[in-house]
Amino acid sequence: MSTRANIIIKDGNEKLWFYRHSDGYPEGTLPTLNKFLNLIKEGKIRDNISQAAGWLILIGHEEYGSKNPLYDWKVGAYEPTIGRHGDIEYLYTIDLEKKEIKVEEVN
Repeated sequence: MSTRANIIIKDGNEKLWFYRHSDGYPEGTLPTLNKFLNLIKEGKIRDNISQAAGWLILIGHEEYGSKNPLYDWKVGAYEPTIGRHGDIEYLYTIDLEKKEIKVEEVN
């Protein structure tokens, strides 16, 4: 069974949702989320949602280990979504203003 998760990227009052279908537990998800946040902290990625979010998708694509943009049936580990999924076990919130990640276990 897959461990599913949602990821929220927020800056101020704006937020964008992502879905991770598998390996959503912290040991599987935090390495790429930390990579994403570290790039923001280093100034290599801008710290606003509209310019940062695409990089999360690319980092998720790298995680799948494919240079082919048409990898299987999805682009990578992180998919844009319209809100919280009902079957998640973890919710991650990346706060671009505070430059931190919050992890919540969901029942």
